[in-house]
Formats: sequence, structure tokens, C-alpha cells
Amino acid sequence: MIDSPKGIILGHNQFFGISHLSTQRAAEREQAFRNVDRILSIVRCARDHGANGLMLSTHERASAVADGMRSDKDLRQGMEVHVLLPYMAKYVRAANTKGMLGMLSDILSQSTWSSRVRLGLTSGKALMGGDHFEKLKALIDIEMLPFRDLNVRSVYLHNALTDLAAGLGMMEVLKFFCDYIKERYNAQPSFCTLSYSLLVRRLTQWSIEAPLMAPFNPKGFQMNPSREACETDLALSSFPVVAMSPLAAGSVTPQSAARYLADLDHVRSVVVGASNEAHVAETFPLLLSALQDER
Repeated sequence: MIDSPKGIILGHNQFFGISHLSTQRAAEREQAFRNVDRILSIVRCARDHGANGLMLSTHERASAVADGMRSDKDLRQGMEVHVLLPYMAKYVRAANTKGMLGMLSDILSQSTWSSRVRLGLTSGKALMGGDHFEKLKALIDIEMLPFRDLNVRSVYLHNALTDLAAGLGMMEVLKFFCDYIKERYNAQPSFCTLSYSLLVRRLTQWSIEAPLMAPFNPKGFQMNPSREACETDLALSSFPVVAMSPLAAGSVTPQSAARYLADLDHVRSVVVGASNEAHVAETFPLLLSALQDER
């Protein structure tokens, strides 16, 4: 049975200086959220306005956010965490500047001493060996280190890897991911995609069942191959969907997004970012009401 999230998940892009429309906005966000207390304030506000989960990628700043949540009983127990891995830019930057071993050392430094010893031995052998699935296990374990002792509900494979595997017909990679996340972390394996229609066809063909996180918004922003195709496949599909980019990077009003999402079958949850408490108070009740009224 698919353990699909329902309701509102607070997105993370704004906390890590990510904007899909403006490099200036991205830089402003990166500066604004250098203080983790500012991030935690918005997480608490989101929880108070109906959010029951937080999306976190494995960005360098995620460790500080996770530490803050562990030290706050209400957040640790009251907010589910949905992990998106890997944070692709981190690996590219680290490998280019420090090499593979330097990158691994930096990531391992986030762990406890005992975990570092265990993963250092296991992962070192795996990364140097010839078994590609053992390498994937090691990298997943390293990526999951910051989220220990948190209420991890789902683990999403990043859209870059999901869509690459789907496009190249790499069924065994996606099946491996599902099996390992269930076995090792007792969490729901899920997939993020920017090619919703293709992924639905592939997963159906391969008999893989998992929640999908994909863009759905009235402007068709990031909806590939088109808004019409994604909506058609959504209506015919049995896959539960977490809708992302509902505001189309700020070009859609919360009211329009709520009306649009209310008419979509199989959309059980929505992930949406917020840069301040006023944005949370305006947006979250509208989206939550739309989801509850239509489900």
C-alpha cells in the first residue's frame, strides 16, 4: 500500500537561495535565510497554519535546520520530514573543488563519531568497489545522515536522476531505490519529476508504485511535455501526486492556485514555499481548504 502524504508540505527552495525565475531573488533569499532561526520561525508558522510536513533537500544548510528541529520537541514530533536527495549542485561543486575523497570527507563530517566510523569503512569500500548498487547504498546512507532521529515520512529521488533513469529505461535503478528506502529507512520511497507523463508510463510498464511529486499549476510552468498532457495522464493515472510549483514561481496567485488544485484528481498534497509569515498566512489556509473540500 502506498503511504502517500496528504495536506500541505512546506517547501525548502527559498531557504537555500533557489529561485526558478530570478538570480537576484535567489541571492536575496540566500542572504535572508543564513540564520537558521529565521527558517525555523517560518517552519513553526507553517505548522500553525496547517502544514504537516517539511521538504528538505540535502543542501549544506539542511543540517542546521535538522539540528534545530531535533532540539524543538514540537517540531521534532509534529512535523513530518520529506527528504529530497541528492542535492545535485552540492556534488558537482564539491567534486570539482575537492575531488571525490574530499567531498566524501566533508559529507561524513556531518555525522556522529560512531556513524562516521561505520559509514567511513562501509562507504569507502563501496565507493572504491565495483558493485554499483553498493555505491548507491553508501551514497544514500551519507545523504540521510543529517535527518537521523527526525520523523522522516518519505524519501524522494531528485528529478534529475528520476527522469534520467526513466528516459534511459533504467528500471532496475528505480526498483532498487524503492526497495532500499523501505528496507533501510522504513520510509515511503517517492519520485520527483519534471517529466510527469513519461514517468507515469514507465512506472506503469515496470509495475512500480510510488507517490510522485510533479509540477501542477494553471500556467503549465515546468509541466512537461505540456499542461494538457500532464492533466490527461493525471486523470487516467492511479499514482498519488504531490503537486509542486503550484504558484508557478510566484506568477500565480494563491487564489488561482487553490481553484486549480481543487479540480485535480489524485492530488492529495501540495508542496509550497514561503519566504515570510505573511505569505504563509495568506497562502496555506486557501490551499488547505481546497484540498480538504475536494478530497
